[in-house]
Amino acid sequence: MKITFQDCGKNYHRTWLFRHLNLELDLGLDTQPLKLALLGGNGSGKSTLTLMISGQTNPTEGSIDWLDIHGKQITSDSWYQHIALASPALELPEEFTLQEWFNFHQSVKGFASGVTLDRLISICGFSNNTKSKALLTFSSGMKQRVKLCMALMGTESLVILDEPLTNLDLNGSQLYDELLKTFLGNRALIIASNREDEWKPYCNQVLDVTKINAEQAV
Repeated sequence: MKITFQDCGKNYHRTWLFRHLNLELDLGLDTQPLKLALLGGNGSGKSTLTLMISGQTNPTEGSIDWLDIHGKQITSDSWYQHIALASPALELPEEFTLQEWFNFHQSVKGFASGVTLDRLISICGFSNNTKSKALLTFSSGMKQRVKLCMALMGTESLVILDEPLTNLDLNGSQLYDELLKTFLGNRALIIASNREDEWKPYCNQVLDVTKINAEQAV
C-alpha cells in the first residue's frame, strides 16, 4: 500500500505550512513495514501532515491518493478502515462512557483478537468501575491512555501517533512502550514528535517536516 502526495500545499490563516509537496509513503506491508518519524518543532506542520495522511483534513491545493497493494485507488471515505490515529487534535466523545466508546469503536473498526474492554482497563491501570464513567470525567492522562489503546489495539494497516507521550507520567510512558511492543505487530507506523523518547526506539526512518518544500521520498 502507498500514500502519494501530489503537489500538495496547506494554508492556515494566509500562512503556508508547506507547498508543492510531492511525497510517496510506501507502507511496505509485504516486506518491511514503514517505521517513520516526522520531526519538527511546534508549529512546523507535523501534526497537520498526520491529519492529512489520515484523511482528517484536506490539502489546500494538490491531492493525496491511497493505493492498495494492486495499485488501485482507495476512496477517501474508506481511508478510516486502514488508519488508526491518536492525536491531541482529536477529541474523545466525552458524553460517552468508556464502555460505550469501546462498543462504538468495536462496531465501526474492531479490535485485534483477544482485545476486550476488561483487558484495556487492566493495561491502562484503571479500576473496574471506570467502564461506566463518562469520558469527560477522565483526566488528560487517562484520555491519552485511551487514545493510545484505541489506536494500537486495532488491526488497521497504518498506525499514526502524534506526540504520543502528551500528558503521560512515567507509568504512562511505560504503557506506551508496552502497547507498541505488544500490539503493533507487522503494521506500518508513523510517529510525529519533537522528543527522541517518543520515536527513536521505534522508528528507523526520519523526515524533518521543517525541510519539506520540494520533492521528498521515503
